[in-house]
Amino acid sequence: MRVGYLWLDRLPSVSLAEILIPLTPAIQQDEERTGVWFEASGVRLLYGDEQRYGQAMLAALVAAGGAGRLGIAATPWIARIAARLAAIGEVTLVPDGETRAFLRPLPLEWLPLPSRVLARLRALGISTIGQFADLPPGSIRRRFGTEALVAYRLAHGDDPTLFRGRAPVEPLCLERTLEPPAVTSDALVGVLHVLAAQAMEALSRLGHVAWCLRLELVAEDGRSTSRSRYFPYPLRTTEELAAVARTLALRCVPTGPVALLRLVIDEHGTVAAYQPSLLPGAMNRIPTVPNWRQASERVFERARQYVPGRVFRVVEHCPVAPLPEHRWRLEGIASEEMHPSRGEPVRLIRRAQSWWLEVAGRRLRVIRRGPWERIDLWWPQRQHRRIGWVELADGQRLLLMWDGRDHQWRLVGRLD
Repeated sequence: MRVGYLWLDRLPSVSLAEILIPLTPAIQQDEERTGVWFEASGVRLLYGDEQRYGQAMLAALVAAGGAGRLGIAATPWIARIAARLAAIGEVTLVPDGETRAFLRPLPLEWLPLPSRVLARLRALGISTIGQFADLPPGSIRRRFGTEALVAYRLAHGDDPTLFRGRAPVEPLCLERTLEPPAVTSDALVGVLHVLAAQAMEALSRLGHVAWCLRLELVAEDGRSTSRSRYFPYPLRTTEELAAVARTLALRCVPTGPVALLRLVIDEHGTVAAYQPSLLPGAMNRIPTVPNWRQASERVFERARQYVPGRVFRVVEHCPVAPLPEHRWRLEGIASEEMHPSRGEPVRLIRRAQSWWLEVAGRRLRVIRRGPWERIDLWWPQRQHRRIGWVELADGQRLLLMWDGRDHQWRLVGRLD
């Protein structure tokens, strides 16, 4: 999959969704409000190559009165960096196999590193992303903390950020002519509530909620003033929509009496499904041991209602036993296939002087490995000595178990 990022240097006179609808199947807003991500896959049949595709998108932006730059790469973070490097009106492409080379000369400050880690790296003479990527992977967590692991992966071109775009939709526009023209913002309150109710009714028919609201006040002389606002949460009711519209009206300073009021929902769409907590109330602090046991019991009983027959209870029945499988007992297991130790199958591969771990179709280099000495999981007695750990090049430490019956390794956990 290819992802693009459109960096906005000047906002267009129309909504971005209206510009991008004919050019991409999905968009995702950037929380920093510097631009927007979009899906850039499968463009060669229509445009010939990604460069022409990017120029067509920038031309559509300029035709709408905006200005920007564009980057296309394999992942969202790399695409944003590419757009940041481009000049206004230009497109920067990062081929899939050249991501690490593209990042090497860039300044270290562009990585998401804490200031204290940046200061320590500068003291070591490290000023570029490439120099940071050349550090031994085993020392990153120990010397700079767990916060540096994500940045270390990014420095190698391994971006864990997911593209979560949704299809762009046509803006929803409602307007009302004012007779006589309104002179004060108080005179707009009733009209704003009516427009908000109409907008929410239209959204309800689509099964959508509002994500971006724009209010435009047009004076008698034809000059207009507008204000817009994005929301980190969806607006679902008329009261919420009307309250935001009133706030925007107070921020607008019209050039004269308002003759036309326009309410525009620039972005609207469906909301992802939400799974409420199993417990009626959230636990905001670390509870005492009795309360915690009581809450755990309630969770167990609720979980049995949702997933009958697949919820296990761990019971301590012999506290003085030296081995976990003698000290603890799992209730609710109908067969050994349901045991938690039956993890995802993985492969350990030997290549020349190195080891590789194959997980879900990906091969990751192993830099260290060894036996697992802490026996703190509830495995059958015959399996507890067949456990080992591996440390990967990206900083992960995984716990593996050898399954003698299937003659394969299984991934049973990750170590902190």
